[in-house]
Amino acid sequence: MWLMGLGALDSPPVTDNSNLIARARAALREHFGFENFRGPQEQAVLAVLEGRDLLLTLPTGAGKSLVYQLPALILEGTTLVISPLIALMQDQVDALLRRGIAATFINSSLDASERKKRLARASRGEFDLLYVTPERFRSRAFLEALPQLNITRLAVDEAHCISHWGHDFRPDYSRLGEARAKLHGVPTSAVTATATPRVAEDIVDSLGLSNPLILRNGIERPRLFLAATSVDHAEDKLPVLLDRLESIDGAGIVYSTLIRDLEQLESELRRRGRPVLVYHGKLSARERRASQERFMSSKDQIVLATNAFGMGVDKEDIRFVLHAQVPRTLEAWTQETGRAGRDGKPAWCETLFFGEDVALQQNFIGWANPDREYILGVFETLRAWGERLQAKDLDDLRDELLVRQRHDHRVSISLKWLEVLGITEGSFEAHNLRVVRDLEPGELPDFVGSEKKLRGDLEGLLGMTRFATQTECCRRVLLAEHFKLDAPARPCGACDVCANGDVWRREHFERRAAVVAEPTSAPHSSDTPFARGDWVRVDGRHLGQVVGIHGEGKSLRIEVESIGDFRRRKVDPKRSKIEPLEND
Repeated sequence: MWLMGLGALDSPPVTDNSNLIARARAALREHFGFENFRGPQEQAVLAVLEGRDLLLTLPTGAGKSLVYQLPALILEGTTLVISPLIALMQDQVDALLRRGIAATFINSSLDASERKKRLARASRGEFDLLYVTPERFRSRAFLEALPQLNITRLAVDEAHCISHWGHDFRPDYSRLGEARAKLHGVPTSAVTATATPRVAEDIVDSLGLSNPLILRNGIERPRLFLAATSVDHAEDKLPVLLDRLESIDGAGIVYSTLIRDLEQLESELRRRGRPVLVYHGKLSARERRASQERFMSSKDQIVLATNAFGMGVDKEDIRFVLHAQVPRTLEAWTQETGRAGRDGKPAWCETLFFGEDVALQQNFIGWANPDREYILGVFETLRAWGERLQAKDLDDLRDELLVRQRHDHRVSISLKWLEVLGITEGSFEAHNLRVVRDLEPGELPDFVGSEKKLRGDLEGLLGMTRFATQTECCRRVLLAEHFKLDAPARPCGACDVCANGDVWRREHFERRAAVVAEPTSAPHSSDTPFARGDWVRVDGRHLGQVVGIHGEGKSLRIEVESIGDFRRRKVDPKRSKIEPLEND
């Protein structure tokens, strides 16, 4: 199952590494409480200790982070860790601090004075690990402080975000090769849970890794049951989902691409007396945090979520992951199902396949791939607005470009490229967006807006479709073929091709406790034109999101959470002008 290649062409010089291994094992016991390494961890840790570049793929929960965290305790200097999400790095740093490990993060959640203090402490060598987002390399203050930080190693978490062939490409990640050059090419570890050979090669090339050790592990998790069920009509999904929710006790996630489908499912479950958590973009940040915290602390909560939920959710006892709509790629499906059963106990992973969902994903792919002319058009519009730009917002820009579908992300993606390239500074949300220089079409990477990139994304959807619809070949074999890894023994005994799913569930799970609450109807909607999650402008100035609706008729109050210059407050529609905006 372990493969080395794509750059691991030469063996390193033979050295006596017994002392390094002994020190690593001692640190493993002292700081992490483990007696032994798992799988390839020891081999990977030794490569880092020897100063070698590394590319490692391991399933979610298999201990990727330890591979760069542990060497940071042994070697001199600071390890700079690139992490994609603020919440994710917060959780990782908190966990390290609980273990008595000197770690911190610097990101936009901190004010400027606190960032300055942490940079000063880092320059004095007070931290073994320093976490940042890739956007930090666009901060003038950070770049000026970088030479004093004594960064001796670089670790790139969620490294698949580097590759435009991957399922979660991020423009700032694609420029990490330039960031590494600013660090004089320090030894670098890139880790991820999913990477096809093409993505792995892209990671190596983009980061400029030199003769890296490449360890690619299969996503083999023998106690995950893998299944896909085809339905002929959208309404056929509900009985399947209800059956799985009732037949599997414990915490679980139901993913859906569309918020409206989550809302419909939530309403149906509440009507049957089965309250659930929800997590999606129409909720306020406070509501999303509350849902995640309740899910993390529970043993049996169900959360209905878009794919924005999950990265950084370090919960071991998730018993099932269901996809109400087929994901866009097999890599995304693998990453999301990998959140189940991290405690080594049985877990159920199933996707529902409905043909019209594929057409929906095809539209999303088109809306995620603006061509070069479109990006240039966004730039020209911003420049033409001139001094009026800071009085505009994202909706004004979408209206100018005749964007009518709220799932059309071409405008947002174009803005991101302009930001990454240093064409713009600030943001619409902070009302300080400005154009600082012209855009030359040749500045955009070759793959942006290319037919090859669009075709590659569609091929990814085709791969997911084939996986979800086939009924003859073991699903683990299909995954191994997709990721170009050694095929497991068959029958695997834990997929819907090799075993009877109904029997497997009865053997491995307790049924969920019967509902004790009385069934309820969906929440009564008043005659207000607003709904929770709507974006509104109050009195022509304040932009915010509806997070609660209280009362009705003459006593109606709308609770708005601001993203601008006022905090959460209740608004009286009789005394304030409230204008609805199109939801994103």
